[in-house]
Amino acid sequence: MKKLTIIFAHPDPKNSIANKTAVETVLQKYPNASLRNLSELYPDFNIDVEAEQKNLVDADIILLQFPINWYNMPSILKQWIDKVLTYGFAYGTGGDKLAGKTLLISATSGASEEDYSPLGKVHFRLREFFYNIECTAYLCELKFTEPIFSYGNLYIPNVVNTPEAIKAKARLQAEEVIKAIEKV
Repeated sequence: MKKLTIIFAHPDPKNSIANKTAVETVLQKYPNASLRNLSELYPDFNIDVEAEQKNLVDADIILLQFPINWYNMPSILKQWIDKVLTYGFAYGTGGDKLAGKTLLISATSGASEEDYSPLGKVHFRLREFFYNIECTAYLCELKFTEPIFSYGNLYIPNVVNTPEAIKAKARLQAEEVIKAIEKV
């Protein structure tokens, strides 16, 4: 079986519902996967580049799991990309350590799918916010797969959604991730 590593980037992982449930569901199917919970490992944003690069070298499939924060990835994930995907490792002269590996993205949004449309509140499709990661994948010679999204994950107690509803969506999202993993 191919080796899976999960890069879990959430600014508040202890209080995550959707992303934590998605990760737990994937780990039930792939208990030997490597889980890198960036916010817990690096609360000071001081990324252990060597450890992270070793983890990536050992992986066949890299899953990025995160919530959309202001139309982007969480800052800890951006820091991780900036520090870990270096010249000579991920790209450039001698930078072929990730070549041929598969990159999967699983992201959650608090907003609805309708909001992420040309006529919606955001005016852009969610997929359009991921071209930067797609370009990074190509530079690093990673096999890029279409991102998997889950919408409407906003939870405000007694106002919007219930934890149970969000967990149900997250499990469906994780099933899509598992199908994508199985295609690799």
